Amino acid sequence: MQRSSATRAGWQAISQVADAAERKGEGGASAVRILVADADCALYGLLEEWLADPGYELAGACAPDELAHDGYDLVVVDVPFPREASDVLKDLQRQHPGTPIVMLSTGFFPGVEASGVLARSLGVASVLPKPVTREALLAAVRRALLTPR
Repeated sequence: MQRSSATRAGWQAISQVADAAERKGEGGASAVRILVADADCALYGLLEEWLADPGYELAGACAPDELAHDGYDLVVVDVPFPREASDVLKDLQRQHPGTPIVMLSTGFFPGVEASGVLARSLGVASVLPKPVTREALLAAVRRALLTPR
């Protein structure tokens, strides 16, 4: 049975993300870099723990990044009130043009489709209700990184 070219391309993209994450351990400069914006240090610590295994590098207010000028591959932002987040999102989109954003909030209802209508209306790659599971976060991060910009 032959795989379609779309399936092959999908597996190649997944492999590239995994390869970039592995380079972090090899001292490579191409590690996947994630900015954690507007999150308290407890949430930052949890995200850092959850995303360390796949090899992502995190930066944010709780861990300033001296290499911020190199840009980020993804932004994860925590907003308490999604309807009032437009200024935060506009600032992030202006500061990091073309960088996908994953938005976390206690204001999202459980069961909201991560990359559905709400995410598109907010102009973000994914929305995740808090509390969020590690599996849901990792899936959203991978999906955002694999989506062509």
